[in-house]
Order: sequence, then C-alpha cells, then structure tokens
Amino acid sequence: MPVHTTPFLDFQLIPGSAESFSHGYEPTIENPYDPGERPFNYPAFWRLFFYTGITLADTVWISVSMIILFFIGVFLFPEKLSVSGAIGMLLVVFSPAAMLLYERGNADLIAFFICAVAVFAGSYSAYIAAFLIAFGTIVKLFPFFGVSILLKEPKNKFLVLFLCCFLVLVVYMLATWGSVVAAWTTTARGGTISYGTNVFVTRFEPAISRGFSQWFTPALSSLLLKYGSLIAGLVLLLMMAIPALMSTQQPETSSERNFAAFRLGASIYVGTFLLGNNWDYRLAFLVFVAPQIVAWMRSASRLYLILAWISMVLVLVSCWHLWISIIPLDSIIHSWRDVQKFWDIFDEVMNWLLFASLAYLLFASVPEWVKEIPQNIFSRTGIHRQPHEDQNRPVIP
Repeated sequence: MPVHTTPFLDFQLIPGSAESFSHGYEPTIENPYDPGERPFNYPAFWRLFFYTGITLADTVWISVSMIILFFIGVFLFPEKLSVSGAIGMLLVVFSPAAMLLYERGNADLIAFFICAVAVFAGSYSAYIAAFLIAFGTIVKLFPFFGVSILLKEPKNKFLVLFLCCFLVLVVYMLATWGSVVAAWTTTARGGTISYGTNVFVTRFEPAISRGFSQWFTPALSSLLLKYGSLIAGLVLLLMMAIPALMSTQQPETSSERNFAAFRLGASIYVGTFLLGNNWDYRLAFLVFVAPQIVAWMRSASRLYLILAWISMVLVLVSCWHLWISIIPLDSIIHSWRDVQKFWDIFDEVMNWLLFASLAYLLFASVPEWVKEIPQNIFSRTGIHRQPHEDQNRPVIP
C-alpha cells in the first residue's frame, strides 16, 4: 500500500490553497502554502473554501469528517441487503484501493456521500435525486454519470430530469471553463495504481511509440498515442452495447434501490474509464454495484449468473490489485522488472474486462423504452431481437 508520509495529502491541497489565497497568491498559478506547492486543480466549487478561513491545521478534522460521511453513505444506500451482499461490499470498502481514498483524504469521499444520498433519495423522490446528482456534478463533475439512477422513471420524466442535469453540467463547465481546463491539464496522470483507457499507454508509452514508428508516420503515431486507447474503449463499449440492447431479457431484481445503486456505480466506472486515467481510489465507487451483482450471482438466468460471477471477481481483483501484485513469482519470472511488467499487464487486462462486463450489464438493464430505439433501427435492417427464456420475468423498470 503506497502510504504517504504526509497525512491526508490530497485534501491538504484545499486548505493549503486557501492559505495561499489569503496571502494574495492565485493558487492555480502559485501555491506556496500547499505542502508540495501543487497548483490548485479542483473544480471551481472548492474555491468557496478559500473564504472560510480554513488552514492546514484544519486538515485532520475535516478529512476524518469526510471519511465518516463516506461510511454513513455506505450504510445508507443498500436495501434488503443479504449477508453475501454485505460481505461483497465489505471486500470493496476495506480493499487497498478504498484504503488509498481514506489515507489521502481525497474529495471523492464527499462525491461518494452525495451519490449515496441520491440513491437513497431516489426511492422517495426523483426530483431530489436529480438535484443531488446535479449538485454532485458541481462538486466533482464525474457524478453526472450517476444520472442513470433516474432510468427507473417513465420515459418523459427521465428525459426532463436528464436534460436538467445535463444543462447544469454544461452551464457549470462553461461558466468555470478556465478551472475545468486547469484541472484537466494539471492533474497528475497515473500510470500505476490507476485505471482507464489511457493507463496502458501511460505505462508503456516508449515501447508503444517505438512499435507505432515502425508502421506509421510520426503524425499518425502521435494521433494513435493520443486517441487510440479512447477509440478502443468506445469500440469495446459499442460491442457490449449492441447485443445488450438487442436482448429481450431483462435482469430480475428484488430491490429497486440496489438496482439504482448498480446503475450509478457501473455508470461511474464505465464513464470515468473512458475519460482516461483515474487513480485507483475511485474504485471505491464499485461498492455501489456489489449488492445487486451479488444478488445476480443467484440468478435463474444463466447469462446473468455467469456475468455476475465474472464481474464480482473482476471487481475484487481490481480493488485488491495492490496486494495481489506483491505475490512472489520468483520461481516463474526471474527478473523483478519482468514481474512488475506482468502485474501491470494483468491489472490492465482485469480493468478492461471489468469495463466490458459492467458495460454489458448496464446496457442490458436499461428499461424497455430505451431498448426499443436500437431494436427498431436494427429491425429495419433485418436484425431481430434476441429471445431469451426469461423475457417474461417481472422486473423493476
């Protein structure tokens, strides 16, 4: 576990930037009061803390409060939680990836709590849930992917709420575009303890670049290095989406809230995966998918049973990779560098497989009115819906 000697290092950027601001500095340019003098790269919302008078001395109590809120969220969102579902959640919550989130005191702790409250509130009011997703978007942007929890609503209501959330995202990004660009360009892109479409390129860019240079022009090689992994991710997403949307089989579920939590967690993983590089602490959001996936592991449908088992194994492997990667392979691989390369490739394969499995389950679980759109399009080309033995099973829309 890569523990840092400075406690709650990620959160220290906020009070450190607040101190720099109070002393007349612009933290996005010069940030001398941050322990690492890092440029401030949080969304504009977090600049509100510059006016609260917080200092680095407030780091511990605020970070501990955020961790407490995280665990309140963990207990808040599940419904009808089975013993096996609770075990699945605990294996994510206490995984090395989640421990990294607590140890760094990252602001994703707050984003998680907002998402958990949104899932809980969705059982009572779609409008409150949509408001919380919009608020989470302002706090950290990526919670916007959680708008998928609103898919349980009727078509017209979902479209209205989705457009409202999307409008918040667009207006907020346009109003704070300088902050968004600064956050995107100054945030460190992890090559280790990270997941996302671009992580493989980040890890092995020299070797990939040499390979491309033998086959392509320098200009094309540069484009492939920059966008090739994203294109690969989008192609894989399409490969999962088409059969899932063409299937008439809807997944059974006994808990509307756990189903909504799955949609949120899967959407955040799939969406952030496509964004490029994400530190592994964001894998803590996979706790949202655990209760429903564990329930599907007992599904009467062979398809969902198999996919659920595969997905749960991949979730745990990804979350526990930091420990798995210390398994000694000296008797098989004699070079330490080769061992590290093996585990890096292993982690990448597991992350991409998890992306594929969650994407399929996510698209397969959308309501019928969503599936009818591609099904009508493909039916005109002679491609018909795929029948399944469970297509008449009652489900929660």
